[in-house]
Amino acid sequence: YTGSVADNWGFTATYGPDGSFYGGGIVFGQGSPWSLGGGYDQTFNGSWDIGIMKLTPNGKKMVYTTYIGGEGADQPHSLIVDPQGELIIAGRSNSPNYPTTTKVGSNGGWDIVVTKLNASGSAIIGSIKIGGTGQDGVNIADEESGSGTESLKRNYGDDARSEVLLDASNNIYLASCTSSTNFPTTPGAFQTKLSGLQDAVVLKIDPTCNNVIFSTLLGGSQNDAAYVLALGKNNNIYVAGGTASADFDGISKS
Repeated sequence: YTGSVADNWGFTATYGPDGSFYGGGIVFGQGSPWSLGGGYDQTFNGSWDIGIMKLTPNGKKMVYTTYIGGEGADQPHSLIVDPQGELIIAGRSNSPNYPTTTKVGSNGGWDIVVTKLNASGSAIIGSIKIGGTGQDGVNIADEESGSGTESLKRNYGDDARSEVLLDASNNIYLASCTSSTNFPTTPGAFQTKLSGLQDAVVLKIDPTCNNVIFSTLLGGSQNDAAYVLALGKNNNIYVAGGTASADFDGISKS
């Protein structure tokens, strides 16, 4: 059990190669345990920040804690740790000064963020913000503007849904969603333009978290979202999510 004098909500968790425990959520102010020391940033930055903590495998000791964020709102959706103990955080941000090493696209409103911390949690290895001028990384509507009863958001509970995975070479894969008509895609992508109200997004990012290897949309003429990923033989990518589009490409109905 841990907490702060400010509100803090848990969103996601994962484990390291030695069994260490990592937790991620949002924090609404300055205070313990997020400012205990050892992490990248010990100062609260904005409306709410990402809060990350690492615990020992037995859960009895904090290894590091850190804020990550800018002057707006920042939110983690999914965590994974590579074999070197480096933490990858996937989520979204509407902070114009979210800490980044690479920005891709027009950026505006909510954008997708992927950030990689070193094994000690003391520095950022790489951090990408990617998005268009619409809402990216948001399932239908963010919590403050949506009732939770709309289309895909009703069926999956809330707006904070995406997943990050690694392959054997530590390339980073992300499943998310966008409503931006100008979401940045890469040459040769399966789908380069928004097809409907909201489309799924699938990204592959290099191990340093500084370069987008590919970016593609998936969707039909209504609402579509990607929630989870799996990698199969030869790194074939399996994407699962939701659709309200009768014309979702290649859909198998049952």
